[in-house]
Amino acid sequence: MFGVLAGIDGLGTSIAFAALIFSGPQAAGLAAGVSVMLVSCVILTLYVAWRSCHASSVAQVQETTIAILAAAVTAAVGSMSGGSADRAVATTFAILGVSTVATGVLFYALGRFRLGVLVRFMPYSVIAGFLAGSGWLLVDGALMMISAHSNLADILLSFSDPLVIGILVPAILFAGVMSAALRLINSPFAAPVVMVLSVGLFYLVIAVAGIPLETVRSWRWLPEAASGGGFQLPSPLTVMTHADWSAVLSVTPVLVSVPLIAMAGLLLNISGLEVAAGTEIDANRELKIAGQANLVTGLFGGAAGFTGLGMTLLADRLRVQGRTAGLATGLVMALALPFATELAAGVPLFLAAGLMLMLGGELIHDWAVVTCRKLPPLEWAIVLVIVASIMAFGFLSGMAVGLVFAIATFVYTYARLPVIRFSASGRDRRSSTDRFPAANHLLAEKGELIRAIELQGYLFFGTMEQVVRAVQRLLAAETAPRFLILDLRNVSGMDSAAVAGFTKIANMARRQDVALILSPAMPLVLQVQQQVDMSGDDQSPVNLAPDLDHALENAEDRLLQQFGCVDEPGDIAAQLVERLGFHPRLPDLIRTMERLERPPGARLMAAGEQADDVFLLGAGRVRVQLTLSNGRSLRLRSMTAGAVLGEVAFYVGGMRTADVIVEERATLFRLAGDTVRRLEREDPTLATLVHRLLASSLAERLALANRMVQLASG
Repeated sequence: MFGVLAGIDGLGTSIAFAALIFSGPQAAGLAAGVSVMLVSCVILTLYVAWRSCHASSVAQVQETTIAILAAAVTAAVGSMSGGSADRAVATTFAILGVSTVATGVLFYALGRFRLGVLVRFMPYSVIAGFLAGSGWLLVDGALMMISAHSNLADILLSFSDPLVIGILVPAILFAGVMSAALRLINSPFAAPVVMVLSVGLFYLVIAVAGIPLETVRSWRWLPEAASGGGFQLPSPLTVMTHADWSAVLSVTPVLVSVPLIAMAGLLLNISGLEVAAGTEIDANRELKIAGQANLVTGLFGGAAGFTGLGMTLLADRLRVQGRTAGLATGLVMALALPFATELAAGVPLFLAAGLMLMLGGELIHDWAVVTCRKLPPLEWAIVLVIVASIMAFGFLSGMAVGLVFAIATFVYTYARLPVIRFSASGRDRRSSTDRFPAANHLLAEKGELIRAIELQGYLFFGTMEQVVRAVQRLLAAETAPRFLILDLRNVSGMDSAAVAGFTKIANMARRQDVALILSPAMPLVLQVQQQVDMSGDDQSPVNLAPDLDHALENAEDRLLQQFGCVDEPGDIAAQLVERLGFHPRLPDLIRTMERLERPPGARLMAAGEQADDVFLLGAGRVRVQLTLSNGRSLRLRSMTAGAVLGEVAFYVGGMRTADVIVEERATLFRLAGDTVRRLEREDPTLATLVHRLLASSLAERLALANRMVQLASG
């Protein structure tokens, strides 16, 4: 039963497609065109049913590519300088065969190299616009079939002809009834019954009216009967020798676009089928199967096709088991092959035109009207622009206009995405270097003279302007920075316009005597530095840093040097006074500490050991690092004179979480846990000084962390 239903549907659309393509100068090929369309359907249906990973798949010749090919055939035949009807027919089959073979090659190549995901890179709005535009081409083709004119103005003028109205009105009524039946009647019988009843009613009317078939054909209500009758296929040799290949080449852009549109249609159908059926389908395998079927079909001069979503879902709803859905459909259409010519000659023109009107109207409704509720206004505007361009200028020009508009919209939208991930002054964004209190106070006071900007995403001519404008505003401010850090760690790439933008920033920094620091030292940043060096007349203001932390440390060191804050406190007593203020018991506190001298490279603390002491760094420099699983060391912090080490783990009473390595010869003062506990029992005043010392260090780090959180959340 399903095979009969789907077979009648395939037969009706095959006749309609053939009537659409083989109209005008190539009308003599209608009978062969119907045969070719049916053969295409049979090959596609049987092969896909045999090989598809979705057992109930039913393949069809697709209307979207037919609409484009009909426009291409009209343009190609129109460009031929004279020639017989046979030459026009051969050229038409050549265009069909070449486009279908190209579609098969593209399908198979994408599936073979597992590139089915490529369709995800095609903007949805562009696909929707092309499909809606294909719907207009079907409507336009139907009007051409009815009026026998190719120009829209001539088509409109022909509506004053009663014979044209005699075809147009029934075609519109048929399209409306068919569309309503498909939408309102949830039955697989709807479409076949409407088609059969329409044909029966047509013949009943002309029989009651006593109108001879010859008169009906002269009024173009029925196509001219082809000579010979029966099943007809074009000879490949005849097509090769008689086709006007210069005319075929003249529509090369269309022949290129057909496989691309078909690819998008197939993958969209597969995605829809996955959602509807709740199963996962291997898109690459389906591409290869459809490619092989189209290669065979193309050798017969047939039309491209692939798995149809609607008919496959119908088979699933009817619970047709296994591969019998496609096999039964193919068998029914194969049984109709010997009668293809008679069937083509007996189907009223209003039915073929009405089917095209219905299919075209459905495409326009689904992809140009319904998408209004699915797409943002700007993307929906792309759909409308593509449809309007196809209507006004034809498919090729419309496709070009649509792509240009889509690209411009994409650039506009992407250029508005923020590429500045983070922007902070040196007061809020500090390096991981712990410094003595005077240095920290100076950095807190003068930190606005350091500005760090983290960039993200892909930098091109649209997004780079954001960065240039942000730097211009910073350098024009009343308190312009003296050190500008640009961190490109999260930048995925850039074009030449972005590199030129960095050169512009470097020139602005040079004019205002601002030091520019780039990080990290990766190939992308080295390329920028090289370009800046080539553009400058004097020494480049660009410095490189391994990462953002080192860049901040470099800027802080240079800022401290500019303000003369480079001398560390001379002894431990001076450091304690800076942290705690003057107290008469400070000498006693110092005497409770153990003085240690450690050379560069010495390990002061090790991750995993028990934390039962704290250290005050009197002189030198140490590095807090973490050893990763691959053996590489990651620097967490650097500490200079005046820094307190190990107070967090000491208070928590747990294990050390990182290693502490001496970078420069260090003088340290160790305060053991036993000593602190003894002071708490015997000397509360000294114990209070110890806890004030540790708390002041924790408070400084907490305040800096809070500023970072506030800045990130703002």
